[in-house]
Amino acid sequence: RMENVEEFRQYYDLNVFKVVSLNTQFLKIFEEVEDRVVIVNITSLCAIKPMGGMAYYCSGKAAREMYFKVLAEEKKNIRVLNYSPGPVETSMIDYIITQAVNENLKDVFVSFKKEGSLLKPEITANKCIKVLL
Repeated sequence: RMENVEEFRQYYDLNVFKVVSLNTQFLKIFEEVEDRVVIVNITSLCAIKPMGGMAYYCSGKAAREMYFKVLAEEKKNIRVLNYSPGPVETSMIDYIITQAVNENLKDVFVSFKKEGSLLKPEITANKCIKVLL
């Protein structure tokens, strides 16, 4: 899959470059009230821990997380939260379980599902809100 450079570009365009572009425009609009701006980046353990079979996802999350760390360093008035929600029960997990080529990766998520350790989206979203309040 990594040999498809165009697919890799499309992934980065959507998950990295468009995020940077959106935040750049957002900050231009709210420049005068920067001290009240809070930006939340939904990140992942995959941003700092490589997982076989997830090169797009891991590298994209790492790029986004670093972008937001640099943004926070450059714009001291804004607050940036890189929030890692944990293993969340989503269609991405189902895709990994049914389609992943990497058996170790598949096994990890199958065990998460069997053990009931996947989080419901609303649970982790509420935790994020509590952090922000």
